[in-house]
Amino acid sequence: MAKFFNGIVMVSMGFTQSYTGLVVCRFFLGVFEAGFFPGCAYLISMYYKRYELQWRFNIFFSCTVLAGAWSGLLAYALAHMAGLGGYNGWRWIFIIEGLVTTVFAIPSKFFIVDWPETAGFLSTDQRHLLLHRLRIDNSEAKMDRLDSKARRRVFGDWKIYVGILMYLGVTNTGYSTSFFTPTILSQLGWTAVRAQVLSIPIYVVAAVVSLTVALLSDQLRHRYAFTMLGVIVATVGYTILLSQKHVSTSVQYFAVYLIVCGAYITQPIAIVWLANNMGGHYKRSINAAIQIGFGNSAGIIASNIFLTSERPTFKAGYGVSLGLLWVCGTACTAFVLGLKSENKKRDQGKRNDRFRLPTEELENLGDDHPNFKFVY
Repeated sequence: MAKFFNGIVMVSMGFTQSYTGLVVCRFFLGVFEAGFFPGCAYLISMYYKRYELQWRFNIFFSCTVLAGAWSGLLAYALAHMAGLGGYNGWRWIFIIEGLVTTVFAIPSKFFIVDWPETAGFLSTDQRHLLLHRLRIDNSEAKMDRLDSKARRRVFGDWKIYVGILMYLGVTNTGYSTSFFTPTILSQLGWTAVRAQVLSIPIYVVAAVVSLTVALLSDQLRHRYAFTMLGVIVATVGYTILLSQKHVSTSVQYFAVYLIVCGAYITQPIAIVWLANNMGGHYKRSINAAIQIGFGNSAGIIASNIFLTSERPTFKAGYGVSLGLLWVCGTACTAFVLGLKSENKKRDQGKRNDRFRLPTEELENLGDDHPNFKFVY
């Protein structure tokens, strides 16, 4: 339903005749769109064991990457409808894309799965097997009631706030590439259409790299090193662009590949890694909303650091993006150290006092349950 109304609002943006109307539509576009990505991340995470999740999630994530590859070219083509029906080209972009979203949202209701406990596409035996696998993987960590004690455990968990920094730091790069990629491509002397076409391989390569790393991360049962790999790869790209006066435009184009690939290595792992260490329905759902919701504020940062007066060097933009990338790297390092420390305490029996809690509370501890082990 959210995507259906999202499409309706997009169509309305194409018809609105005032700035106030455009702002109101943009507000409701955010309202209906806000829950889609974290909701998808949460739903996918409820079906797979922790070291099965990264590959599955990255399949979904890569679809968004590839959609970004074609969206610029599509928008450019739709803009050429300017004058048709008396509407400007930008209006047709909202109208057509909004109609497509609305049309596909209707049948999607019948394809989106329910929770594992009630999944209609599984037989009773299959549901029991699925729930048994998940229960073993999560070591009795459940949070099926959001009472006052559960709320304190959720919002008092340091991992969520470190997770925000992990995601925000790398997501800024994801947004930023849309600002400086066209500039670099235009410096090669290409037309707008050719520049849009030549941006497509960047995202295709990034999607392939993202899927490959996801498979390795699951197979090797490790997350931290891969997040840092993405940070380092993107850092090399930013270093090249900050020294662009000393390198050719072709090398700058290669730097964009490094930055986009690095970002799309780390970004999906930051989401899954945090979800891997959240136990229980409520805690995992709230975590997804907070991490992705607040982390996406990186878009506000990215849209204000690439100053027109600094074109084409964008020193401030590249510098801030590089700094935020290492905020992500630092947060990932703090995260892994914190998880290792907590696992050590549990191995030493320093959390066993929780076994003496009332049964009702013990069975609703989420990842605070002494038997739950964190992964990294």
